[in-house]
Amino acid sequence: MTRKPFFGLLSIVVVAISIVVTSAMSTPMDVLADDPDDGIYTPDPDSPTYDSNITVDANDDGVTIYISITDTSPGGSSDSPAVGDGNDSDSSGVSCTADVMNVGLGLLEWLMAESQLHPGAAPWTVQCDDGFFGVVWIPFDIDPADVQIVIGPPVPVDPISVAQELLDQVPVPDMDISANPDLGLVALPSWFWIDGYNGAPITASESLGGITVDVEISPQQYSWDFGDGGTLETASPGQPYPAESDVQYTYQQSSLNAGAFTVTVEITFSARYRVNGGAWESLDTITRSFTDDYPVQQLQAVLTED
Repeated sequence: MTRKPFFGLLSIVVVAISIVVTSAMSTPMDVLADDPDDGIYTPDPDSPTYDSNITVDANDDGVTIYISITDTSPGGSSDSPAVGDGNDSDSSGVSCTADVMNVGLGLLEWLMAESQLHPGAAPWTVQCDDGFFGVVWIPFDIDPADVQIVIGPPVPVDPISVAQELLDQVPVPDMDISANPDLGLVALPSWFWIDGYNGAPITASESLGGITVDVEISPQQYSWDFGDGGTLETASPGQPYPAESDVQYTYQQSSLNAGAFTVTVEITFSARYRVNGGAWESLDTITRSFTDDYPVQQLQAVLTED
């Protein structure tokens, strides 16, 4: 548990900067409010409200949760509080704490879904005595004593940095390489295609510090390696059987010695981003690779008696 005070009655909002771990305010507040006995929080209608994200910086020294001041209430002070050792308090200020989230039965479905987006991390709650509430995801191996909360002036959001972080997190689906026939035959064309993706653009979005950044990636090229030295470049992921796929390859030797050939497809995605629905701007391309094993056999002539 850690504490940081700040002076006056301050309305605060979390602003994201370039970070190692970032978590959106995706906690289902309606669930928590409707089922207070099973959840951990019931919103106070008089508490400050926030529309931004919590920012977490995880490094070798521990975890820092950043909170930025964007407004002060009448009679409050806009001066930034001093940063102490995480255990400071002030009789005229507001204190915040961070603790491992106590997940009730009503949040198990949410926890299972969100955990897939934050591997290796657990949800923590951030609560301030003025009513502010938020959720962050912190690595499992972090000691609570190494978590601190830092409060300060608003930090300008760099849209390009946000776009680059989103680009690393774009939800590219798991893909399988399928083929017809299931067992390849020497000198007979095999048809290949990608299962789990139809080539449509993939998007991700993040709203931070008053701006919304959208990122979109689109497949530009599919580079196929069929495992025996043969390669092919296509503009499509192929068509599933019984349609005739435009990704075809004929093996000239069997995979008897290796057991199977390793077929690889590397997808090159063009990427772009926009801010608050404005014009699209280009980002560097990204690639993703997927592999599968494909056995190939030699047809053998068999003599039979009439």
